[in-house]
Amino acid sequence: MKLLDNDKPKKKNKKLLLQVAALIIPMFLLMIANMTFAMYRNSVNNVLGGQNSFISDSLERMYGMIPTYIDSFMFDYWEKHPGMQYELNDDLLYGGLSDEDAEDLDENSYDVGCWTKDFLEKQSDAVQEYCAATNYRLLRLIQQYSITDEKYNSLFIIDINAPYEGFVFTEFCNKNGNRKLGEWFSFDIKDHPVLEDLLGSPSGDIVFEKTKDFVCSGSQYIGYKPIVVEEKVRAVIGMSYDWSDFQTMMFKSMHKALLIGIGGMALIMVALLFLLYRLAIKPVGRIQRSVRDYIETKDSKKVTDAMGAVKSGNEFGLLSDNIAELSREIDSYTAENVRLAGEKERVAAELDMAKNIQAGQLPSVFPAFPDRDEFDIYASMTPAKEVGGDFYDFFFIDNDHLGLVIADVSDKGVPAALFMMMSRILINNFASMGLEPHEVLERVNDKLCENNVQKMFVTVWFGVLDLKTGDITAVNAGHEYPIVRQPDGKFEIFKEKHCFVVGGISGMRYKQYHFNIQPGGALFVYTDGVPEATDSQGEMFKLDRLIDALNKEPDASPDKLLHNVREAVDEFVGDAPQFDDLTMLGIKLN
Repeated sequence: MKLLDNDKPKKKNKKLLLQVAALIIPMFLLMIANMTFAMYRNSVNNVLGGQNSFISDSLERMYGMIPTYIDSFMFDYWEKHPGMQYELNDDLLYGGLSDEDAEDLDENSYDVGCWTKDFLEKQSDAVQEYCAATNYRLLRLIQQYSITDEKYNSLFIIDINAPYEGFVFTEFCNKNGNRKLGEWFSFDIKDHPVLEDLLGSPSGDIVFEKTKDFVCSGSQYIGYKPIVVEEKVRAVIGMSYDWSDFQTMMFKSMHKALLIGIGGMALIMVALLFLLYRLAIKPVGRIQRSVRDYIETKDSKKVTDAMGAVKSGNEFGLLSDNIAELSREIDSYTAENVRLAGEKERVAAELDMAKNIQAGQLPSVFPAFPDRDEFDIYASMTPAKEVGGDFYDFFFIDNDHLGLVIADVSDKGVPAALFMMMSRILINNFASMGLEPHEVLERVNDKLCENNVQKMFVTVWFGVLDLKTGDITAVNAGHEYPIVRQPDGKFEIFKEKHCFVVGGISGMRYKQYHFNIQPGGALFVYTDGVPEATDSQGEMFKLDRLIDALNKEPDASPDKLLHNVREAVDEFVGDAPQFDDLTMLGIKLN
């Protein structure tokens, strides 16, 4: 009987395990399959959907540049004469035409290429051939400048009307050779429902489709923009994006996901088996006694030892750990407060050290270049916190060119200081390579956008001063306007066109501009902490007061100019706290 009693639980456990397995395994397999398919579908939709904006913009841009006079006559002529020579000599406006024909063209057009259908239908074969070639070359040029990204395989214009279904007008292909006028795309329009719909409803809307081995080999994602002439779809502009590599990568990822899921399911089943054999262990009594002991003795070590003896791997084991941890936390509360006080002092000391390190990164010895007498330069930075996000810099790119930088990071404190140091090093390094200012900020921008989890950015004014001529080539990336003084004049704001901030969006392009400062003139750049310094009433210092402070002694040295500005700011702000970093840089040509 004892043997039978011992066998019964084992049989029940095995039966329960089989029941659980029979229920869990199909559910897990279905869940894994659904998750894998959903991951694939969402990834594909997100990646391909992300191309819609670029493809739409490119197609709309090209469609918008196609002149209205490239009408049905032109398309018909190109289809009927695909073997004709459509390249023109750029040096000859009406090369190959008689004087009479050329004069007739001039009298019946507002510009080269602007010939109406009615006019062309009455002209000679030579005139028609010339006009068709001119308009075709214009169409090719428009298409050539409309595709700007190498990841897009082909930009083409084809007819989708029978009997010229698939007839190629133009194509630019990044990977394969371009199809020429008169070649064909081999396809059945019934395999492309979106194109059939375009023929039936010439709304002009852009449509997209996923297809295989059309236009180019592999999986293609294509956008089509109909060219509507006389309320009929005469042709379509198409742009294809090859997503074969992404598809292959997704299939590999799905395979890995399935393997991981199946492996995870096997581990879960093993864990379920272990738990089913441990369900009878219920250490409630030990936990309850330990809690009562702690209420009476407040001895956390005794509670920890007792809870450590609870070896359950379920919620009771977690509960025992929590109770032990709670007892230790209560005992250590007072000691923690003492520790935090010491930690606060340590942090303050480290911040003071960080402030000194940051200040040591900026040029702070003046005169900065005692062996150069062409100019006098001075700069200062006063952070609002222990460390700040503003910075300035000046350095020689070569013997005759001096780089000038003033910048403001979008945040304050230690994160801004780290971002500031990285920005300064990048600008200095790229500028030292002899790049143009706009190229420097473009490269710095791309570097800062990499892994920019905090979404920080920096406004930058960066200029390169030619010490021989006084010419300054500069880029303003969302920064304050520079203030310039010419010899014997007063300081005035130099308003130039701003570009976008640095570190905000990868791939940004920046425009540079030029201006000149003659000997005796000066340049003053600053961060927004100067004009936005606020008094106790909430009023800002503003640019007018800044200009007045500079013009107090307009011919003074840069050191004196910055001193006058800081003195005016301090007098205006009074006892109000400093909310932003105050950073200024001044240079005067001798």
